[in-house]
Amino acid sequence: MSEKNVVILYGSNYGYTERYSNWIAEDLRASDSAPTVTLAPIAEATDELIESADVLIVGASYLGGFLTGAPTLRKRREAMLKVPNRVFFTVCFNGLAVYPREYLDKRVMKSYKEDVAGGYPAFHFRGGLDMERMTSMHRKALGLVKTAYKLKPKQNEYDKQLIEAFDNGGGDFSNREDTKPLIETVLGYLK
Repeated sequence: MSEKNVVILYGSNYGYTERYSNWIAEDLRASDSAPTVTLAPIAEATDELIESADVLIVGASYLGGFLTGAPTLRKRREAMLKVPNRVFFTVCFNGLAVYPREYLDKRVMKSYKEDVAGGYPAFHFRGGLDMERMTSMHRKALGLVKTAYKLKPKQNEYDKQLIEAFDNGGGDFSNREDTKPLIETVLGYLK
């Protein structure tokens, strides 16, 4: 049996999507299947790299309605269509704790289009805020969100977490355990 190849491409704004990508790569390499795992930022993706995959995993930060790197990756559409097994994941501050799965699934579909992402699993993870790495434009926009949350008569747990993270220079809600269903899906493809 020939060794299987998994390619993980990620678009990360503040390091959380890259962290999840590394965790996924480490766990796949440590599995009984022990596939070859290639990890690369979306900006470095080539058609040859994508087409070498038995399983393609695409991870992107969800920020301001957009998935990081999606426009670049859409240029690789033909190569992606040649990969038999595809898995997608998003990372944002709240993940499924606030956003309904259907909403985040639609962001994946809108970003990568039906023919590339349709019918393939998508997973959604929580990330965090790192105010030091944040662009000034994002910091200003998030400051407005924070102000709106503070003015709400009843703040939920996630509103409070965002306010606290913003005021304290950041907050990290990433969780390696959350990747287990994605890992199991990929391992199922490798059988």
